[in-house]
Amino acid sequence: MKISISLSRDLGGLFDEEITFLRQIGVCNVDLYPSFLSAFDADLQYLQKVQKIVKKIHKSGLKVHVLNFDTLDALMRKPTCEKQLDVACELIKYSGTASIPFLRLWPQGPRRGPSMVPGRFRKAHRGGYMMDAFSLELMRAELAKQDLTARWAHHFTETLALEQYYANLVHVLQRLVPVAEDAGVKLMMHFDDPPVPNSEGLLPGITNPELINRVFEAVPSKNVGLLFCCGTRYESGVDIFEQIRCFGKLSKIFHIHFRNVRGTIPSTGGYEEVALDDGDMEMLEVLKALKAVGYDGAVNPDHLPILIGDEERRAGLAFAVGYIKALFLAL
Repeated sequence: MKISISLSRDLGGLFDEEITFLRQIGVCNVDLYPSFLSAFDADLQYLQKVQKIVKKIHKSGLKVHVLNFDTLDALMRKPTCEKQLDVACELIKYSGTASIPFLRLWPQGPRRGPSMVPGRFRKAHRGGYMMDAFSLELMRAELAKQDLTARWAHHFTETLALEQYYANLVHVLQRLVPVAEDAGVKLMMHFDDPPVPNSEGLLPGITNPELINRVFEAVPSKNVGLLFCCGTRYESGVDIFEQIRCFGKLSKIFHIHFRNVRGTIPSTGGYEEVALDDGDMEMLEVLKALKAVGYDGAVNPDHLPILIGDEERRAGLAFAVGYIKALFLAL
């Protein structure tokens, strides 16, 4: 297994410094998000911008492991749907030529979470390090306000039925899969975070294995699978090891978001994101379960602890990378 790190912040002039830092801590792979691209050449077309950044990253000695592409308009079946999918097809073709193995449909779906779902707050843990947490009660209270100025107002200003969302997602995949198969690129989906049931009044989301399996059955391709998020799956209250066995046996686990959590929505009405060594899960056991199903891809530490004096979040990242490397050795 290997480590891949998200490049999602608008780094501006810190790009070269960030790349140097990643090389210093022994990271060779990155996951590239649309928000990261905003720092570069606003006058370039999207595909040109991606090509420029990917070349710069590869020239530095790192590799782009995952491209995250915004498919929200297509998932909502807006008028710009087909145009967005045309761009996605071109991006997949480029990914194949640039040896980028994975493209993730991003954001997770109409909910646009996790920051676009109410109920999240910041919580202190040992020694005062900070991470996000989620409360179902707080989410319900915020939704009841119907605040049209809130960043999550789309949940009560937009309408989309679950079955329509499912149909939209299948349509997106049916457009992209033939291109992905030809290019040798795999397409990934991520369970919604927070994994709040669709009965809670939010826009629909993929929160349970039944819905994702329906998608796999509708689009039966070896190039369609999961970005399996350990935290999101644990938060939902499912047996994470059973989930790994289930999707691993189907060869549907393409990439891992590797993070720890305390509490679940069914048992405690929420959860707290915590450092890798500070939660309910024994992360070495998670790696053992992944190894047992033959997973040998990348893991991404995803959400990171905010440590004192760590404005650039590098101490938290270095801690996570070092911890994962130690787990690899133990494995």
